[in-house]
Amino acid sequence: MTERDLWTTLYHLKDIHRTGWLDRGIPAAEAESVADHCFFVMLIAWTAAQSDTSLDANKVLQLAMIHDTAEAIAGDLPPYDPEDIPTDPDAMRTFFSVRLQRSPENAARKRALEETAAAHLLTLVRDTATTHWQNLWHEYEAQISAEARFVKEVDRLEVFIQSRIYAGRFPNAPVDGFSDMARQTITHPLLVPIRDAFLEEMG
Repeated sequence: MTERDLWTTLYHLKDIHRTGWLDRGIPAAEAESVADHCFFVMLIAWTAAQSDTSLDANKVLQLAMIHDTAEAIAGDLPPYDPEDIPTDPDAMRTFFSVRLQRSPENAARKRALEETAAAHLLTLVRDTATTHWQNLWHEYEAQISAEARFVKEVDRLEVFIQSRIYAGRFPNAPVDGFSDMARQTITHPLLVPIRDAFLEEMG
């Protein structure tokens, strides 16, 4: 492996469109990439964490930076099987109108693919950074710290904000399920006002 391998692998994050947007009819030219998503998660997470003295803002930033890196290899895996998406527009809107959660089989498949991808990425990281990278990955995936749980909520918040941006640009896009998700899963006092500001625009 060479120095080039890690960075050319991670560069794929810029090329991978977020599957959920493509499946909801967002044109590929407009669809958010995984890198786009990660960058905005980092901005929100680090900025918001400054206001909570119980959080280590530096760790929050590092967890946000690393949280989706395995997708450079594993791809962006949706919480549903693509063949389950209805082809009828009305049925599709109904399908995407609620929060979609992974089945045990879907979750296991995602976990296995991303664990394999993360293990491969670790073989490309410099030895001096390998242990730290591995610890961050495990901390986020296991949700064993307040910082990891905070970043998970920010991850969902970013998706919700992006859904509202797309709702303005593509009024027929079936993105309402992300509002359902945001109401159910975003509870941190620093993030709720951000969520509610976007919910209020919906009327």
